[in-house]
Amino acid sequence: MPVIQVSVNQSRIKIDHLRLERAARATLNALGYTDAELSITIVDDAEMLSLNRQYRGEDSTTDVLSFSLTEGEFADVEPHMLGDVVISAPTAEWISRQHNVALASVLDLLLVHGILHLVGYDHEQGDEPAQRMDMKTMELMKLLGHRETHFDWFWNHGAQLFS
Repeated sequence: MPVIQVSVNQSRIKIDHLRLERAARATLNALGYTDAELSITIVDDAEMLSLNRQYRGEDSTTDVLSFSLTEGEFADVEPHMLGDVVISAPTAEWISRQHNVALASVLDLLLVHGILHLVGYDHEQGDEPAQRMDMKTMELMKLLGHRETHFDWFWNHGAQLFS
């Protein structure tokens, strides 16, 4: 069974960390990562801006970042540790309001997106990889109990959401 650690490093927006943990576990199990370890951190926009600036050279906040521990020179030190998914609570809340979707649903979407990056999906590698990632996202969101129609705004504009 996957080991999930959830840290909420902001206090303005109420986050159900147990629900996120269950969603992450279900996602990892569905992807075949039954022995994986994953860290999920929920931050505010100031912390996300700092991370995005430091690791991607982008001078703006973003919705979700993934930090893989399966790549690079130390990848084989702990083979079960996938990495970290960092989600901005204020940005998730903004997306929720903008598209009239429950915050929990947006958090699931961002979590799935982050996990897919950790296991090798990358929408920034062209149309075909982006379509594969969208299809897997849709499959996992359905597994988590979401209806595809609740995310029409995402399927039509997903690349803009995660830029």
